[in-house]
Amino acid sequence: MPLLRNAIELTILGMGVVFFSLIALMYVIRILNRFFSENPAEEAPAAIPGPAEGGGDLPLVLAAAAGYFIETEGADVFIPEVRRGGATGWARSARSGRVFSRRRG
Repeated sequence: MPLLRNAIELTILGMGVVFFSLIALMYVIRILNRFFSENPAEEAPAAIPGPAEGGGDLPLVLAAAAGYFIETEGADVFIPEVRRGGATGWARSARSGRVFSRRRG
């Protein structure tokens, strides 16, 4: 039982050290970003423009065109035909491998 208590204490101590070091690293990175950023006034992210009000049916037409393109275009994949010959050395060794074990000795 004392070993289990020591193990739990060591685990909690180790996790605490890792957690503290990650938080410290986060703050160090933030401080370095403030010192070395080109323009500190523009730290806030710019707003992403959304669709314009009263845009009409343009988004619907674009979505329909993209859907049609995805459904009609197929991938250009070349799949060669594979033929197995029974007289090749590979085929003979595979058949003999089934009879005998691969491990010898």
